[in-house]
Amino acid sequence: MIKVKKLFGGSSASAPLVGARRNIKFYGPSQGAGGAVSGEKRVFFVPLRTAVLYPFSYPFGRRGSLRDAISFSFRPILGGLAERLSMIPQITEQRADLTRGAAWFVSKEEVEECEEKFGREIVLLPAPAAFASEAEGGVVIWRGVSGCCAIWFEEDLTPRFYKYMSPSEGGAGELADLMRGYASSCGAEIAAGNVRIIDGESLSREELRRAAEASFAASPSLSRLDLSSRGTSTAERCDAFFASCFAALKAASAVGLIFLILSSILLIQNKRAASSFESAPREIYSAALGGTSRSPLASATKQLGLLSGGGVQLTFDGTLANFAAAWKELPDAKAVRIDAIRYGLERTEVEGQASKAEDIQKLRDALGRNGFAAKTGDVQRIPGGGMRFTLTLSEGGRSE
Repeated sequence: MIKVKKLFGGSSASAPLVGARRNIKFYGPSQGAGGAVSGEKRVFFVPLRTAVLYPFSYPFGRRGSLRDAISFSFRPILGGLAERLSMIPQITEQRADLTRGAAWFVSKEEVEECEEKFGREIVLLPAPAAFASEAEGGVVIWRGVSGCCAIWFEEDLTPRFYKYMSPSEGGAGELADLMRGYASSCGAEIAAGNVRIIDGESLSREELRRAAEASFAASPSLSRLDLSSRGTSTAERCDAFFASCFAALKAASAVGLIFLILSSILLIQNKRAASSFESAPREIYSAALGGTSRSPLASATKQLGLLSGGGVQLTFDGTLANFAAAWKELPDAKAVRIDAIRYGLERTEVEGQASKAEDIQKLRDALGRNGFAAKTGDVQRIPGGGMRFTLTLSEGGRSE
């Protein structure tokens, strides 16, 4: 049997008072609010009609690449519609070699409607998220007069699927069946007893506050999530900042490491001749790069920057830029069609179709001229004409 509004398990009573400590006020879609008090954070849980959830797991830990990776997955599908959507990543786990979580997409028009109704300085969240701590690896359904919406949570409270259903499409029971059917198609089973139905119309402010505080305490990623216009802009600025910082640190570290190794070798060789230390940087520069310089460290940094700029950089944006340059060199781009690009830090795979083998060779040659080491994989003939092919791209000179 489906449980309806089973509120506040044993862990909720002992959850820290997030709202009290941080002066956060929680509101439902029909509870409304006046003007915000100075220093007060207002969080609105709303059954969003246009929200879509996309779970992700990427084999990298640098946050600066996350937004590009998610956008690249959806840009071919959305096309021009991408400008009408807000995209906010919810990172639930991040290590040196893993970034996992869920990306929320929602119509900017619906976000603006909510901000017109409740105010600009708000935090906007999907309504079922208020009861995330009670999901227990199941489904939370929010039922209201305007429709029902549901979120399927994993046991660690990572959201897996979001669905809105209008009254004309069905009620909470139909939505519960749909969510269980979707989970079953993904290889998971959700028992009927692990579905929570929240009656948003009869929910009191105190019940919502207690549930939301427990959910914020149980899921730090949820407490940082904000689907409002301000939240989207903040996420974009943070991603851009981290991307630029990591790029600068990576370049500086590479140059500094090379210079340190060479300096250490020369230092060992001349440890008894202190007078030779003054000329060590110039000798290192001359041995490594040729010529002389009054400022060897600055000159070495400049030379290494020029050298690295001449080849492909297997970052996400570097790979796309060099691939695009190679594509423009094709004499007849219509003869080749790209179906999929699977990006990796060490290797990128390209799948596509071509009219004949010569077209595949032309693409491979163009990629080679733009810094890639391209290796042809499987080539199969397609019934009715044409060929399906795969190419493996790695940094120039490192193809296997």
